[in-house]
Amino acid sequence: MTAASVTSQCIRHPQRKGGMTDKLPWLGLRSIPGVGLVLAQRLIQRYGGPAAVFQASFRDLVAIRGISPAIAQAILGFRDWDKLEAHLARLTACGAEMVTQDDPRFPARLREIPYPPPFLFIKGTLEPADHLAVAMVGTRGASYYGLKACRRLAGALAVRGVTVVSGLARGIDTAAHQGALEMGGRTLAVLGCGLDVIYPPENRKLYQEIPAHGALVSEFPLGAPPEAKNFPIRNRIISGLAAGVVVVEAGATSGTAITVRYALDQGREVFAVPGPIDSPTSTGPHRLIQEGAKLVQDVDDILQELPGMVKGPGPLFSPAAPPGRVAEAPGPSRPAPEDPLLPLLGSEPMQLEELVRISRLPAKDVLTRLTLLELQGLVKELPGKCYVLGG
Repeated sequence: MTAASVTSQCIRHPQRKGGMTDKLPWLGLRSIPGVGLVLAQRLIQRYGGPAAVFQASFRDLVAIRGISPAIAQAILGFRDWDKLEAHLARLTACGAEMVTQDDPRFPARLREIPYPPPFLFIKGTLEPADHLAVAMVGTRGASYYGLKACRRLAGALAVRGVTVVSGLARGIDTAAHQGALEMGGRTLAVLGCGLDVIYPPENRKLYQEIPAHGALVSEFPLGAPPEAKNFPIRNRIISGLAAGVVVVEAGATSGTAITVRYALDQGREVFAVPGPIDSPTSTGPHRLIQEGAKLVQDVDDILQELPGMVKGPGPLFSPAAPPGRVAEAPGPSRPAPEDPLLPLLGSEPMQLEELVRISRLPAKDVLTRLTLLELQGLVKELPGKCYVLGG
């Protein structure tokens, strides 16, 4: 299949507009060695769309800044259309689709950022309501305090109709998605790998739940592994989809700083949740607050800034809950006192060894009981074999 045949098929078969054929030039352009995000956007703007790029002359292409003779020849000699068509077929088979910049569903806010993605791979749905979105980011090694604060804030935002955006990573990202889903809200998870790659593997359940209540989003092709270089790239989309970015726990040199830089470059509001002064994961948020980020004590600190960040007709927030109250994520009813471990647990993490010592039960018995209580949602395990009451 040649570039000319791609274009001619769109002309001869207008009923396929929006289907597989007209998406091939978008994929093709990004498949050309040397054509990165900046050059792809320059070519799309110059020719009005990617299909026309493949119809350009060699002379016209090399006259464009950044196009070397080798790149021009690679564009004009591109022939891997069948391979790209097979990729789109696999995308459909796994319940996903490709949304290009010229698709009305493509997030308007994302079109405006520096180096926007030419297209997104989506599993789930993008809705107009997602224009009112807030990103929540932070460390993978979050404390119990950070996880709880993040889930509560995400839940409170979801109750008010705000879409929560994050990256499906361990720690704060996971808590953000969980908080939104627990309150019946929408959430978008931006991946640093292909849509068919579940990373981290322990978030399989979230990966399966999110498409029904938002979307999994990636600009990486199917099968792309979660390489370290991908995550700074995906971070610009996390901030780009949102009206503001909330930082919950981050170290002094955390990757969260990359998202914050993107947010500032994109003109997004930056918020930070303060933490204990003796915690290393408080360093990032506290530094941001010192530099002018808005301190977040409850959800109202975020909501009162959104009217200035989001423009649109009609009421901004859902009246489901007062804006100043942080919604509590629904949890199980208070555990029955029959199990001897439950009275020993509370909101502060307790190590397994300490539970064994205090309960005076065999370690094997304690582990069995904890497993059963976890399955009932009454107890939650934290990193380091620590346990707290569920909810």
